[in-house]
Amino acid sequence: MKKLKGKKQIQLLFEEGASINDFPLRLIYMESQSSGFGVSVGKRNFKLAVHRNRIKRQMRAAAEQHFFDSIKETKKPYNFMVIYTGKSIPKWGEIEKKFKDIARKLKKKDL
Repeated sequence: MKKLKGKKQIQLLFEEGASINDFPLRLIYMESQSSGFGVSVGKRNFKLAVHRNRIKRQMRAAAEQHFFDSIKETKKPYNFMVIYTGKSIPKWGEIEKKFKDIARKLKKKDL
């Protein structure tokens, strides 16, 4: 899965995309011409870049293990952005469980 890049592409995703919430994660997705995946952690909740980067690494790893398999089954290409909305640094098992839940909810949407 390639990285989601480009200001216009990301802005369009936030404006017109649908979302799935499962605290502390929020998935925003939208059909597009090519598939892309991005993660984000707010600077407001985590002032230190070390903490933001750690959470993003954990999210990417969990997505590779549990989320990308369900994305491959989609009929059309989609852009995905996962945002961490929590206020504390999560444990690995927490993020892993939430990605499993989001993947299950995404399958129910029948993309």
